Amino acid sequence: MSAKPRTVPGRCDDVVVVGAGFAGLSAALHLLGAGRRVTLLERAPHPGGRAGRLDLHTERGTFAVDPGPTVLTMPDLLDEVFGAVGERARDRLDLVELDPGYRTHFADGSTIDVHADAAAMEAEVRRTCGPADADGYRRLRRWLTELYRVEIGNFIGANHDSPLDLLGPDLLRLARLGGFGRLGPRVARFLPDERLQRIFSFQSLYAGVPPDQALAAYGVIAYMDTVAGVFFPRGGMRQVGQALADAATAAGAQIHYGRTVTGLERSGGRVTALRHRASGEGDGSTERLPADAVVLTPDLPAAPIG
Repeated sequence: MSAKPRTVPGRCDDVVVVGAGFAGLSAALHLLGAGRRVTLLERAPHPGGRAGRLDLHTERGTFAVDPGPTVLTMPDLLDEVFGAVGERARDRLDLVELDPGYRTHFADGSTIDVHADAAAMEAEVRRTCGPADADGYRRLRRWLTELYRVEIGNFIGANHDSPLDLLGPDLLRLARLGGFGRLGPRVARFLPDERLQRIFSFQSLYAGVPPDQALAAYGVIAYMDTVAGVFFPRGGMRQVGQALADAATAAGAQIHYGRTVTGLERSGGRVTALRHRASGEGDGSTERLPADAVVLTPDLPAAPIG
């Protein structure tokens, strides 16, 4: 689902990527695959960004907990990233497909398992909610799949610099699918049972929008976990970041952990160097790192823009 690549005029042999989370590491691997020399600066002592790990020490032992993302969807995107440097995700990660993907519990004491397999999920819906909902589930699954096909290329995986970039045949297809209506009511058209409505619409909360207010286009998130499946990397989600970092290092990247970027230097309308220091040392000495181009992946409020 790679977007059309952007181009930067002039020399771009040496690229510095700020942030060794999933975004920064993915960018680094694509740059390495394109023949660039890449340096990553990460303020934490390890890769992974928000995909961290918390070690809980209890009287029963020490347990590793994922405090950020806990499961992985659409692992084919990882294959695309590793493929940029001639590797495969399964060579560095042990991904386990979860079945059920998750188990939902409701206030009335009922439980519904969520399966990515169509036949298994239809049987679960028929068992717990009845034949009308089972028929609705089949139609909902087809709708979610079509929604994904329309959105993934020209909306999710594309660069948009202007609202005009959204114009095209897929915008009309999305409108015909009801993508500009509301997600909650749209899902309710397929599924009479309120429990199922919640199962297939709560995903808009990932983006901070209640289902009754979210555009139906957000249903594509429900596709990602209820149709495409849910996976878990053995060792926890930080293993994904570590695997990406290991692949980047093997491909020639230099990764410096414990470095906080404090500012950028510009000349002729482009960034020419970064200033950075050891993380956690407010009065630590600042170093300068020249660059032909810079990729910033921190959250915008934390991005060094000056």
